[in-house]
Formats: sequence, structure tokens, C-alpha cells
Amino acid sequence: MSSVIAKSTWVAVYKQLQKEASKIPQYNYRVFFQRRIRDHFERNIQVTEVSKQHELYKEALRNLEVLKRQAVFCQLYPHKKTVVEEKLQQ
Repeated sequence: MSSVIAKSTWVAVYKQLQKEASKIPQYNYRVFFQRRIRDHFERNIQVTEVSKQHELYKEALRNLEVLKRQAVFCQLYPHKKTVVEEKLQQ
């Protein structure tokens, strides 16, 4: 039987997801992804069933790959800055 996934592993995946989300240049998408990552981890923090933890871990890794591709895709095509982005740069 598989063992429980260590807390340090979860923290590492969380940080990787947040790091990739921060690479997205569009403010609205970046904040949306950061919020969804945080919400997902907060919602599933109490999961103790080993099989469910492994399922969530695999899902997190798949989402990390998707987020990496999305970050690259967003950087390929320039966008017009929103009012919020312009205010943040000042």
C-alpha cells in the first residue's frame, strides 16, 4: 500500500504552482490562478485518505504542466495592459 504524501512535498508543489501562476503577464488571469490554487489547497487540507491524496497529487502535477504551458502561451502574445496593471506599475 502507498504511504501518505509528506507535507514538504505538498508545500513544494504549492510553491511551484504559485511560481508558475506569477509568470502569467495578464493581471486578471494571474490573480485568478493564484486564488484558485490557494482555494484548492485550503479546501483539501483535511484529506487523510491515502488514495485520495495520491489522486489530488497527480491532479496537482497535471495542473502544474497546464499552467506552465499557459504561462508560455500568454508570454508569446503581447496584450494591452489593463488599468489595474498600469496603476500597479506606478
